[in-house]
Amino acid sequence: MTKSGVSRRIATTIGRSWRASRFAVKRRLGFVDPPMLMPYVGFTGRGGLWLRGRVLEDEGVVSAPHTTSALHNLWLTFKRYETDEIAGARVRWQAGEASGVAFSDHAGYFEVAADAAPQDHAPWMAVDLSLEHAPGYAPVTLAGEGLVRVVSPRARFVIVSDIDDTIVHTGASEIIKHWRIVTANSPESRVAFPGVAEFYRALADGEDGPETNPIFYVSSSPWNLFDLYDRFMALRGIPRGPMLLRNLSGDGLDWILRRHNGHKVRMIEQLLSAYPDLPFILIGDSGQDDTSIYHDIARRFPGRILSVHIHDIGKADPASRVGNGIGAIRDLGVPATLSRTLVDAAEVGEEMRLVASGTVEAVRLAVAAEARSGSRAFGIYPGLPMG
Repeated sequence: MTKSGVSRRIATTIGRSWRASRFAVKRRLGFVDPPMLMPYVGFTGRGGLWLRGRVLEDEGVVSAPHTTSALHNLWLTFKRYETDEIAGARVRWQAGEASGVAFSDHAGYFEVAADAAPQDHAPWMAVDLSLEHAPGYAPVTLAGEGLVRVVSPRARFVIVSDIDDTIVHTGASEIIKHWRIVTANSPESRVAFPGVAEFYRALADGEDGPETNPIFYVSSSPWNLFDLYDRFMALRGIPRGPMLLRNLSGDGLDWILRRHNGHKVRMIEQLLSAYPDLPFILIGDSGQDDTSIYHDIARRFPGRILSVHIHDIGKADPASRVGNGIGAIRDLGVPATLSRTLVDAAEVGEEMRLVASGTVEAVRLAVAAEARSGSRAFGIYPGLPMG
């Protein structure tokens, strides 16, 4: 085992011991909060149905009202990451005719797995959940509902998108500089890049309606942010889709240091396997390793990638590492764009007949409206009127 692996295992062991000791003290002092059931959004495909969720103490973070107070947001963000997980909880589930029982692990996560849902359930199928037992807590029965994405037989392709600095402005690559954005605890505090909603809705639209083509959000962000991002997308009119996020590492540094540890590659490979008959569109940003990851995927899965679009969050030089990566993707015969906006991506989409005519104009108008507003949240868009 490598030194980093040993360090990670030691940190995990210390973390588990700390949580157990802390729970014992909280219980003795009567400071234990009631359990809550947090289902995420799952999906079905080849290999069956998959849904993840978590059992935690309800510390009021998810239901906290919007606030502009920097100190209060900082406190809520601390509580969002400093979760009190409930291990060994028993969750009963029902998905159509399938049913079973799942137990939460040491971090509070549980998983539901079953045969794939019939396609006539598209685009969504409900999974009924019931928390029947939480060790160490007063007897309680909590009901909840998880959703899984069922892909239509008339879907033409799958969209995979990053989240941070791809659809939502987070400043993830410069956490210290943008700490107020990173610590914002409500969806109202988060800002979507202009044109994202218009372009993503156009991609999702198809023969079966506005959710024909599925969108999956694959990100290195932790599951702790799921509810915030889910509500943010609903608020900003961005199509809903399953999120494939990550557990926080034992040392808690993976997300802060932007360490992927192969997460995005594994998740995209899983989706390619789940939908072997559908091609993919990959969307990311230049702040991380999305370009090289997408190039690797396109190279190893020839014919499966329709196009790649990278949001340039800086001033990427075409001769830079990111620019070279875009060129390498194009050399594989895959259309690829690197741009400050989604206008170029929309143009490629219209040319390939992946989106309806008029999408370019809708995206261009959204970007121009943002430019005219005088906002400097995203910098200045070259070539667009400022007023």
